[in-house]
Amino acid sequence: MRPDRGDHVSVTVRAAIPADAAAIASIYNHAVEHTTATFDTQRKTVEDRTAWLAGRARQHPVIVAEEDGVVVGWGAFSPWSDRCSYASTVEMSVYIDPDHVRRGLGGALSRELLRLAPEVGVHNILSRICSENAASLAMATRLGFDTIGTMHEVGRKFDRWLDVVMLEYIVALPERV
Repeated sequence: MRPDRGDHVSVTVRAAIPADAAAIASIYNHAVEHTTATFDTQRKTVEDRTAWLAGRARQHPVIVAEEDGVVVGWGAFSPWSDRCSYASTVEMSVYIDPDHVRRGLGGALSRELLRLAPEVGVHNILSRICSENAASLAMATRLGFDTIGTMHEVGRKFDRWLDVVMLEYIVALPERV
């Protein structure tokens, strides 16, 4: 997929491969250390991300945005719960290299994950976004996510309590259309 958004950058969005592990780790580690995009506080190694990629189920794809052969963002579906009844519910996460934000990459990755959802048997996509992340909240709303509610002071990072907005997107599976 090659999204072209006018003045936004043109990128290739594709399935992640093991060679992408270093870029995925680097992008994620920036978010760990400098943002509230993740509430994780532990850096991931290239080996961690290589094993993580290798252990992904078909229903939990990882995709990357690539510009001129360089991975500049990634997105993934992850299991929402290990309980069997939640098997068709996933959490969507998207991370962008800090030098490439506000260029349409998050939207391109998110749209591709939404397109893949029925193919991999996903029915409900959940997203947890820190309430101070206005850009991500606005993007999720534009993509059709509905706000379920706000969880107050559920995370603590950078010496402050953080609220999380919970959003969902119900996928129209082919057999239900």
